[in-house]
Amino acid sequence: MGNILRDMGDLEASIDCFRKTIKIKPNYAEAYYNMAIAQKEIGTLEAAVESYKKAIELKPYFIEAKDNLITLLTTFIPKKDASNKIVELNEDIKNIDINADISSIISDDQIVSFVSKSEEFITNVDIKHKTKLSQTFRRNSVNLNCSRHMSIFNEHNIIPEFCFGCYKVQVEPKSIIELIKLFIVFDQLELHENNTRKCMVELRPEVSGFYKGLIFCSGLKQANQISDYLNIIIKQSISPQLVSKVKRGCSEYAIAHPDYKEINNSGPQLMNYNEEWKIFEESFDRSNPIETNEITRTSLSGLNLNDALIIQKWIDYAKGIGDSSADILKQNTVYYQEIYDQAKARLK
Repeated sequence: MGNILRDMGDLEASIDCFRKTIKIKPNYAEAYYNMAIAQKEIGTLEAAVESYKKAIELKPYFIEAKDNLITLLTTFIPKKDASNKIVELNEDIKNIDINADISSIISDDQIVSFVSKSEEFITNVDIKHKTKLSQTFRRNSVNLNCSRHMSIFNEHNIIPEFCFGCYKVQVEPKSIIELIKLFIVFDQLELHENNTRKCMVELRPEVSGFYKGLIFCSGLKQANQISDYLNIIIKQSISPQLVSKVKRGCSEYAIAHPDYKEINNSGPQLMNYNEEWKIFEESFDRSNPIETNEITRTSLSGLNLNDALIIQKWIDYAKGIGDSSADILKQNTVYYQEIYDQAKARLK
């Protein structure tokens, strides 16, 4: 009943149901976990942290609870005493000072130092957890609803109307070292609208490239302005040879509709929204209503546990594609065999 009420958007009634459940069965980890989700959606984040912690205490290998707690810590700093390995480890990693300043060159030694210290913390604490994520985000408070847009594309092979105004500034680092440097640049980068940005390793078999950084923009003019500014920053902090470019929307769209990717800076675009597609979008939204009004929270600046776990995965990917710069990072263990194997297959 608690889950149904949460899905319907009645979060207070949902939380009340979970509390009654816990009163009946105090050691029910799933009840604490589900209550934490509702508490997060309603905005009582301190309570959500405590509920996640209790779920993990009752069920130490509760992967979903660990995932959600680690993700919550990217946008919220608990005020209560930690008394939890994940919360303590996140704080330790946030306190690593790599002395990186994006107004000057970020050295390889600074990257090696951060990777080494974060791996040491993770190994010593041994939270027995592997992340499912492979992309690091710095989000603003705007929900771009990308999963909705991609679902519509996958179902009907059409590009949603919103995505015709979506442009991205893309950077393709040449090595894992440059990718981690770009991640640090993105963490410190100050933009007028604090645009959402991400760094990633490319896993889609149909899309070219290995390492990427992307900044999401609300129009072509903004994308060009940010690209020009970013080129100055990455030239002085990473390499003069690393240059950003502006692309339109998601790569999958351009594969299915080649005209979509063509950008005209001085007039109408070659491809525009087909009004006949609107019926498919309306049908999808009727079948998949958004019942809750959860606030999209801005990412905290600074490195965190979520970042460190993803970077471990990036290094395994780098090893898989034969990136020799991964050797200087001295991560001797392959933590993510699947990503390593994917990378080896991708290289072939």
